[in-house]
Amino acid sequence: MKKKLNLLFPWLKVDYLVVTFSLFISVSILGVITFNLTIFDPIKKALSDFNFADLLYSKLSSTQETIDTNIVLVNIGHLDRSMIAEQIRHIRKNNPKVIGFDGFFSVRRDSAVDALLVDRLKESNNFIMACYLTGKNELTGKFDSLETSDPYFNSGNSGYVNLGGANPEISTVRTFSPREVFKGRTLYPLSVSLIKRFDPPAFSNLMKRNNNREVINYRGNKNAYITFDASEIFDSATDLTIIKNKIVLMGYIGESFQSPPDLEDIYYTPMNSELSGRSRPDMYGVVIHANIVSMILNGNYINVMPAWLCILYSFIFCYFYIVFITWLNARNPLLFNVVFPVFLLVLNVLIIYIFFMIYKYWNYSINSGYFLAPLLLYKTFLTYYERVLLVINRRIKIKSVFLPKK
Repeated sequence: MKKKLNLLFPWLKVDYLVVTFSLFISVSILGVITFNLTIFDPIKKALSDFNFADLLYSKLSSTQETIDTNIVLVNIGHLDRSMIAEQIRHIRKNNPKVIGFDGFFSVRRDSAVDALLVDRLKESNNFIMACYLTGKNELTGKFDSLETSDPYFNSGNSGYVNLGGANPEISTVRTFSPREVFKGRTLYPLSVSLIKRFDPPAFSNLMKRNNNREVINYRGNKNAYITFDASEIFDSATDLTIIKNKIVLMGYIGESFQSPPDLEDIYYTPMNSELSGRSRPDMYGVVIHANIVSMILNGNYINVMPAWLCILYSFIFCYFYIVFITWLNARNPLLFNVVFPVFLLVLNVLIIYIFFMIYKYWNYSINSGYFLAPLLLYKTFLTYYERVLLVINRRIKIKSVFLPKK
């Protein structure tokens, strides 16, 4: 029976299976040791904030984005409360379906101006204010406080504006949380709260996915949306009829569109044209919320391959890689030593390219690290594995295709 199997499946050997399994165990142990030694902290920090998909988004950032006409961005700049109230009045006159405000009125100031602002906020039930979850408890993993505008300005609707990343000020924002539970109450992000009002079926589709975090499929920066600068809203020559039945997102997008970008409410995203040595973040928070809204509306989600499936596919792929490498080395060892480095380079580039294409055309994200690490470390691992076999063979005679030939 064993001979028949060998004839039918000559590549099916226990040796290959043991080597593949041992390689994966070694890579895992090496990874744990490396990422727990303080000497490797700079490398760990660099790798934790890098994703190969950033290369794709960085490339897209230099091209002309298609505009999502469902979303209108309005810059509030450094307008005072009376001017923001006037902005809201002009916007409401043109009947948007829902308005989101990415900003806070933390304290009460001038009573007359504040009263006017409140009238504008509560004029209809389609204005969603920002809130911010803070104080995540390390034991429970739940937020224990909620920052909001002063209760006087409460419009009755809110959505949190927390953005993903280990440290949003320096980390790349790639994901968002579709919902959080705060003291028994389910809260939604500002973007999701807008969708809930604008397109209930799209909101339901997001909830059905039941993911703790969603990868943001970026459409583009502010040029990918209909945008109005702070002063344009007050200009009688500006045609605001395009706002009708749209989602309007009000927030800070710089002092004006003509001013150079500043560091207020701005973040690093995969759209950043500089992947290494970045000196400036590239996207304002309200524009990130617009990207999330656009993704949900269009159902253009990024699906992520589960870690267990990545490991399984990587194991199978690595198994056949070892079979092929062993066969090639047995045929011509001298030629193999010359060809192998080139072959390894081409194979790694090919894997990254294929995963890029899968991400780009099928919106499916695969962690390439599970595939690349075993390939890169295999040659070094094999040297030590062969030595271990030699030591064992001196005491107990064994048969293995990986025993060095005498």
